[in-house]
Formats: sequence, C-alpha cells, structure tokens
Amino acid sequence: MDFKTRQGVIADKKWLYKLYCSTMRAYIEQTWGWDEEFQRKGFQTNLHPTKFRIVIVNDNDVGAYLVNEENNHYWLEMLLVCKKMQGKGLGTAIIKKIQAQSEKNDKPLKLSVLKVNPAKEFYSSLGFCVCDQDESFFKMKWAYSKPIQPMKKSRG
Repeated sequence: MDFKTRQGVIADKKWLYKLYCSTMRAYIEQTWGWDEEFQRKGFQTNLHPTKFRIVIVNDNDVGAYLVNEENNHYWLEMLLVCKKMQGKGLGTAIIKKIQAQSEKNDKPLKLSVLKVNPAKEFYSSLGFCVCDQDESFFKMKWAYSKPIQPMKKSRG
C-alpha cells in the first residue's frame, strides 16, 4: 500500500492521543485497567508529537509511528493505525519501510507488544521473534541476516 509520511507537529497532539486511545485502550484495560489521567499524562510526557511520523493515505492522516535510534538497534516505540485502515496492508508497508532502514544501517529492530494484543501475530508474520518476555509484554526482535559470503580458498 502506498503511503506518505510527515513529521508530527504540536497540533497533532490531540489527534495522536485519540488514535492511541482508539487502538490501544482495550489491550491496556485488559492488562492493567484504564486510568484516563495516568494514560493522558504518560502519553503527553513520554510521546511528544514531534517524535512521531504521521502516516498519510489519500491526503488523510491515518496512522503514526515512533522509532528511536539507539546505539546498537532501533526501537519501535509505537505503531498506531486507525481502525478503518487495519487489515489493508498499511501496517505491513510501514514495518517494511522501517525494516529497510534497519537493514540499511545494519541495526536490529526491536519492540514490545502487550501479550493480549493480537499484533504479536502480525509482527511474527513479518519476521520478528520473541526474544524475552515479562508479565505483560513480549519483547520482539527483527534482525536482517546478511547473506553468507563464501570463504576464499587459501593457497597453501
């Protein structure tokens, strides 16, 4: 699926939080319960709108993602796709774009997904493997594997 992205801006703050609530609330409720004040404050404090890439399809903002570059890997902090666009290949296209960047820079891509979130199967289908887990999350990793180079024959 074709999409464009743009850098998030302060004006996206309310829209991003609404998208977060519409896509994540059910899983957060199942895991810890939903505390509106805690969620709003945490989102606003930790997930600044300018850190997001806003996903655009047909001139409409339909999703967002936030990737942090660490020293030895990329961390997919969040991927949000509006309900009407889920299941149409947009999430796959976004992840493949991020994987291409990961491969280009030879850094693995990591994320965590709530255990109750069916997105775990989505990430598994794109080559992510569970590398750790805790009570609430699966920690997943995708690493580009370089083709094995044939060994040069030694003269000797």
